[in-house]
Amino acid sequence: MNKTTEYIDAMPIAASEKAALPKTDIRAVHQALDAEHRTWEREDDSPQGSVKARLEQAWPDSLADGQLIKDDEGRDQLKAMPEAKRSSMFPDPWRTNPVGRFWDRLRGRDVTPRYLARLTKEEQESEQKWRTVGTIRRYILLILTLAQTVVATWYMKTILPYQGWALINPMDMVGQDLWVSFMQLLPYMLQTGILILFAVLFCWVSAGFWTALMGFLQLLIGRDKYSISASTVGDEPLNPEHRTALIMPICNEDVNRVFAGLRATWESVKATGNAKHFDVYILSDSYNPDICVAEQKAWMELIAEVGGEGQIFYRRRRRRVKRKSGNIDDFCRRWGSQYSYMVVLDADSVMTGDCLCGLVRLMEANPNAGIIQSSPKASGMDTLYARCQQFATRVYGPLFTAGLHFWQLGESHYWGHNAIIRVKPFIEHCALAPLPGEGSFAGSILSHDFVEAALMRRAGWGVWIAYDLPGSYEELPPNLLDELKRDRRWCHGNLMNFRLFLVKGMHPVHRAVFLTGVMSYLSAPLWFYVPRALYCIAGSPCVDRTAILPATTAVVPGMAAVAS
Repeated sequence: MNKTTEYIDAMPIAASEKAALPKTDIRAVHQALDAEHRTWEREDDSPQGSVKARLEQAWPDSLADGQLIKDDEGRDQLKAMPEAKRSSMFPDPWRTNPVGRFWDRLRGRDVTPRYLARLTKEEQESEQKWRTVGTIRRYILLILTLAQTVVATWYMKTILPYQGWALINPMDMVGQDLWVSFMQLLPYMLQTGILILFAVLFCWVSAGFWTALMGFLQLLIGRDKYSISASTVGDEPLNPEHRTALIMPICNEDVNRVFAGLRATWESVKATGNAKHFDVYILSDSYNPDICVAEQKAWMELIAEVGGEGQIFYRRRRRRVKRKSGNIDDFCRRWGSQYSYMVVLDADSVMTGDCLCGLVRLMEANPNAGIIQSSPKASGMDTLYARCQQFATRVYGPLFTAGLHFWQLGESHYWGHNAIIRVKPFIEHCALAPLPGEGSFAGSILSHDFVEAALMRRAGWGVWIAYDLPGSYEELPPNLLDELKRDRRWCHGNLMNFRLFLVKGMHPVHRAVFLTGVMSYLSAPLWFYVPRALYCIAGSPCVDRTAILPATTAVVPGMAAVAS
């Protein structure tokens, strides 16, 4: 059996039709299937002639009218996407240097960004209440965090060895050798540095403590009256004029897993009776040929099995720029103007129809909301490592999510998936310019979600967390190696984002988000340096070890071995 006969045997046609096909070579098979008997300039184009016949044989019930079209050269093509209605989406260049902005202002250059003066007076008044409450809550958080940090730092100071300047006589230092004076001052300098470092790190820990505590109280008491979910009762009919696109950017993912999750989501949407308000876009950046073919086959099978003709679309991008954010931007430019909202899904995301309809209702009830982030729960894992992580996130995840909502309200986080976005302001304000300069922290932004949330809020739109809306799920890395790969990418992205800390117009809450993103990765090495600095104090040649040993061993166990 040669390749031609194997190819014919694999075709889903009757045995009599297979016997009628020529078995000399595959090109002859395609010519026999071509009902129009076209000739091609290149021999490699001969399979193009049999596209229509092969599609009708494999998926006879999944080809809607007008789904097969011809390109400029007369070749049959499967119409996988609707007609594009292009929109303009371009970024403002980043002005990360406040000195440069001040210099431009002195020279009379316009440095005003495009985001000013969107809200009307009535809209500002309607939002003023929760903004005032949010400001008060954040001042309370600041006071609690600083007070707790001051107390902890004071107690830290009492157990450090140097209490006052008793070991140094300033008069004796006059005319003394500079090196000797420096060695006398060094322990005090190290101790001061330790206290500053401890205060910064404890402030970070304290903020997490108060966030988790308020999240616990939120879940214990019930719904906050300022919660975004309190704006709707949950059974309002969806506005037919406001259509929603479910977009799933993928790149060389597990095809079976991607389409299984997408099928579960779509069938749940159909069960609500609101499927007519939604379309699905699979936005592929895959470049592995086998995966690309598998994606197209899985898409055709999905349409045939769930009846998704005209509502489930597939697009594979040829020019892959800016990774996931560029993939979403490309969708917005081509088809974004046809939709009021879009829900971004990851390759491992699953959302129930009730959750998706609930997000749409929240958008319609809150016309000033730009992004509403659901609270995805980890699920579906089967390895020991992933099950442990899944259990941990199920325990503390709801606490921190509810706590973040309590302190942030409409200036909250966006995690890049399982969230609904208002398309028009996203197109107008959330295009991302590359960071200027060279090196690892320049170029295309990696952690685009935090930056898009900051830009949306900068433009006057709210960014909310619907922490109490059920039905949103995601998966976790199955093993430690995959976890480290993801964490390395997040670390790089958060360090890049900190360059935007001083960008004009950013809300203070999102500046804090950039800062906490950096501290998520810098806190561990900074804690590593605290005991090392204590070792340096204990090992200083001008220290009375017998006097400081009880205090230092209370801070760092094992100090006695170093000091002896």
